[in-house]
Amino acid sequence: MNASVIEFAGAVKLYGEKRIGPVEFSVRRGEIFGFLGPNGSGKTTCIRMLLGLVRPSAGKVKLGGLDPIRNHTEALTGVGYSPELPNIQTFMTPKEVLALAASEIGLKSEVRAETARVLEEVGIIEYGDTKVGKLSKGMVQRLSVAQALIGSPKTLVLDEPMIGLDPAGTAHLREAFREYARNGGTILMSSHMMTEVEDLCSSIALIHGGKLLFRGTAKEMVSQVLGADEIRVEANGLSPAIVDAVRRVEGVLEVTEGADGLDVKVRHGIEARPTIARLITGAGAELLTIREGERMLEKAYIEALRNGIAKA
Repeated sequence: MNASVIEFAGAVKLYGEKRIGPVEFSVRRGEIFGFLGPNGSGKTTCIRMLLGLVRPSAGKVKLGGLDPIRNHTEALTGVGYSPELPNIQTFMTPKEVLALAASEIGLKSEVRAETARVLEEVGIIEYGDTKVGKLSKGMVQRLSVAQALIGSPKTLVLDEPMIGLDPAGTAHLREAFREYARNGGTILMSSHMMTEVEDLCSSIALIHGGKLLFRGTAKEMVSQVLGADEIRVEANGLSPAIVDAVRRVEGVLEVTEGADGLDVKVRHGIEARPTIARLITGAGAELLTIREGERMLEKAYIEALRNGIAKA
């Protein structure tokens, strides 16, 4: 489970005066890895290097331990890819699209069963006989993911897989990706949807202006960029004395009062929630929820693009 499936070792791509890299990170077997960055940052170039579509100007890229340029067929065997803007023939049905994809990787007698399996997996089996041209953008996106899943690949490279999906479609793919990783599959997922990355990905990398700014977990990025973790407390009956007591809890840096509770900034690495919960209930207030702050990765992402990331 700890073997590197994807590896960027000082990879650089030069386009005239524009430089992408050096990019340095690896993705382990069974990991869901989030690749972040604004448009034009170099994410797509890195994905193209990984898929053997672009040759690095310097450094190395490996996929399954192989050079995707020199050993293109072998490296890409067992890899499924879903592009950001899938170009799927509109006159075909999803079943026909997937049957064609299955035949291209050598599946024969299992095509019908395999097509049904992946349509079910992405939640569009009832649209299997509908022309692609009549599907919504979100349905086409799910079909693109289904195409990547044909043949049970060991690795998925997904460029904005959640784009255009409604909440139900997003939830369906989220669970499908988790199940895929639980079964030992590896996912590299490029995305602008920070809430999905925060929820799904065990580790992330951030690239901006061609430079890799960060590699680690979402929590580590939040801590490095924002300098603290956030706790959201919702409670009834919070008195000024209780709020002052929360401010004195070890590790608490700042407490902001709102109409329905408190936003508490805590020094990274200190778990203050049990202490705060006991303090509130012990003082006779009604604790409704106490949880990590929401949209923290999004806040850190925006701040990192604005001011960079301080070294830990």
